[in-house]
Amino acid sequence: MVSSLYNDAKLSGAWIYHKSTRRFYTPDEFMENWVRIYQQSPRGKNNREDFQIMNPMAAVKQRSEWVAKANAELQEIMRKLESYNASFKTK
Repeated sequence: MVSSLYNDAKLSGAWIYHKSTRRFYTPDEFMENWVRIYQQSPRGKNNREDFQIMNPMAAVKQRSEWVAKANAELQEIMRKLESYNASFKTK
């Protein structure tokens, strides 16, 4: 299973996305870290569905959306702070 994920990603020039940690791995990074992130129980169950092969540009798009959302939230906080009349004193 691990080698099939690696091979599929490597051959298609893609990365492997680990959904539960929301982290992208290059195929080589995945092979270096699979012992920590891939899980298989003695009964044969595994977390294969937790992985997705994706275009590396998906990582860029996802992260840029996160940055845009975080920036919008920061701007809202700054607007609230500017209109909040309180004096902050150090003790």
